[in-house]
Amino acid sequence: MVSGKKLRLFHFLFEMLEDPGMAHCLYWVPASVGVFRFSSTYKEHVAALWGQRKGNRRPMTYQKMSRALRNYTRSGEIIKVRKKLTYQFSGATLTTLRSQQRMKNA
Repeated sequence: MVSGKKLRLFHFLFEMLEDPGMAHCLYWVPASVGVFRFSSTYKEHVAALWGQRKGNRRPMTYQKMSRALRNYTRSGEIIKVRKKLTYQFSGATLTTLRSQQRMKNA
């Protein structure tokens, strides 16, 4: 995360996708083109973790989180793939996320 900026949902999802311990909740479907899928069993868990990270008082649900994902599709940062629970980072978003990760790991 870039300091001074609010954590955005797609940054959080990218962090989770890069964490092997979270592969049962959210996983790449192929990572090379930025496509990822939520586990139908653990999608609510991902939403709850996002709500906690944001500091929400009330629990986040997948329904609420997917509304935010739909907003990202309008801005072009995330693309909805025609499969259930599947999304894709836009090329520009994926490039930015990967370069931020390289800087963080350097």
